[in-house]
Amino acid sequence: MLIFLSSFYGIIDSKNRVSIPSPFRSIIKSSKEKTFIFKSLKYECLEIHLSSKINSLFKNFDEKDFFSKKNDHFKTAILSDLEEITIDKEGRFIVKEHLQKFSKLSKDILYIGKGNHFEIWEKKLGENHKKISRAKFK
Repeated sequence: MLIFLSSFYGIIDSKNRVSIPSPFRSIIKSSKEKTFIFKSLKYECLEIHLSSKINSLFKNFDEKDFFSKKNDHFKTAILSDLEEITIDKEGRFIVKEHLQKFSKLSKDILYIGKGNHFEIWEKKLGENHKKISRAKFK
């Protein structure tokens, strides 16, 4: 099982590219799967998922009530913003402007591993998210 662990700092360069941290890049490469990005439904960050996770979501959609409005809203919220990313030889990809705006990304960013996916945060928002998450378990 491939697991995205730990946190890493990075930047968005002048061409709107981010460089995926080496441990995360290794997981993506060894999975040989397509990689997707979308706006988080929980936080002001971006989520990066492998195609196996996206396929799992599709399967769950198919198993739910076809006529359910809640199910339809869930599909719309995720699938309408889902984009495949193209990672170059250096492990970089372009973060489109609308995704940067949604997640308030500036130059400094934070990658947070979440097991089956990872998130990209504006650095200060991500650090605060980690702090709040830890406090919830004290």
